[in-house]
Amino acid sequence: MNEQSRGAARNRGGRSRPGKHSHEEALPTRRLVLADAAKAITGDALAGCGIALGFITFAMLVASAVVPEALHPVMDRAGRGIVGAAAVGILVVGLLYGCVAAVARLALGAFYAGLGSKSRQLRDTLIVRGHASPAPYAPASASALVLGSFMLFAVLVCVILAAEHRGRLGDEMHRAEFTVWAVWAGVFAVVTACCAAAGWMFSVLNRRWQAGVGSSLPKGVLGDRGPSVWVTTRAQRRAQRRSWRPLDWSAWVGRLLVGGGGGVVFLGVYLRQPGLYADRITYSDNTERVVDGATVVGGALFVLGMLVVTGAGVLAFRQTIRALRRASTDPMRVSDDDRRRIRAATRTLSSTASAALVWWTVCTVSVIGWWFANHVHMPADGTAAAIPLPVSASFLIGWGVIGLLLVAARVALEAVGPVVRNRFGYDVASVPDDREYPDLAQFGQ
Repeated sequence: MNEQSRGAARNRGGRSRPGKHSHEEALPTRRLVLADAAKAITGDALAGCGIALGFITFAMLVASAVVPEALHPVMDRAGRGIVGAAAVGILVVGLLYGCVAAVARLALGAFYAGLGSKSRQLRDTLIVRGHASPAPYAPASASALVLGSFMLFAVLVCVILAAEHRGRLGDEMHRAEFTVWAVWAGVFAVVTACCAAAGWMFSVLNRRWQAGVGSSLPKGVLGDRGPSVWVTTRAQRRAQRRSWRPLDWSAWVGRLLVGGGGGVVFLGVYLRQPGLYADRITYSDNTERVVDGATVVGGALFVLGMLVVTGAGVLAFRQTIRALRRASTDPMRVSDDDRRRIRAATRTLSSTASAALVWWTVCTVSVIGWWFANHVHMPADGTAAAIPLPVSASFLIGWGVIGLLLVAARVALEAVGPVVRNRFGYDVASVPDDREYPDLAQFGQ
């Protein structure tokens, strides 16, 4: 970056130039640690539900070219169960995420209120955590409005169903059906009104918070910018790649395999059926074999890429842990590569914990969806039988313990992260931006 860009970065976001090793961040309060950890855990669970939805869709596309026709009804039934569980998880966790994010914003504002206005701790803390939001209740308000929208839709459905029986109230059965749907319409209408009132209340609370806590915050703390980043150009990234290690190249190749394999699979599906309601296209036997083979190869490349990315992440995690140990026991043995890993240690460890929690959520959603498909029979299932999923109580207990350990690790990382950064230094993350006039104000909250 040239001097003008560096000056703009410093003036607009309090950014830190790469290579700055010293760091003096304020230690967080217990409230802030728990709030940030809860926000991160909820976000990982939400991402896991989304990945489960996309992953099972991808798996069903590959299976449609591999699994025999006789097993398609069983596969579709299990797939619908997992898709349903993932969709419900996205809705529930998404609504919860808004409330948790509001709590995290309030905790960050209260934390900044206790710091000095011109201290170095405040500057370095802003680099890592970003600004305190001027509207801390906005995520909770969004959750309330989304829930209210769903409830309003449910009211309309119940009213339509009740209207079908309104003209035949003389019949006891129709009168009972009308009563049921009318009662549900009233319940959903009350919930909708409560959600609307909650949205208005949160807007009032935002104004009160700005007049109270917001007015006592140090100058420059209130805003909408997230953690600081280093904006890199294409030329800078090419220069960085010259210093890449084999592990960095492996991760890059793995991401290419994931993208390329996924693209080949969807191309094969598109050749079979170019639209959701389009007729299925048939080809000659040789072309059919080529399309099926390409789809299978694309799926294999996708899985291989996922394994490579996972392996590279595990190795990066191990190398970071070893670098931290060497820096703690024998600083003279620390290499330049170790210092680079140490200054990004908290990001690496947090990313590893998040990835583990995301895939834990993916597996959990898949098991719940499989169980639902096995125990609940839907009209779309027809006569298809479900494959039972043998899961013992000991397995469920062990799986729950693993989840609790991942949650505890996330909380511990939030607590010890500032200590590690203050001891070993911190380099801000880099974000690619190849536009002629890059937007240096990056948003992350």
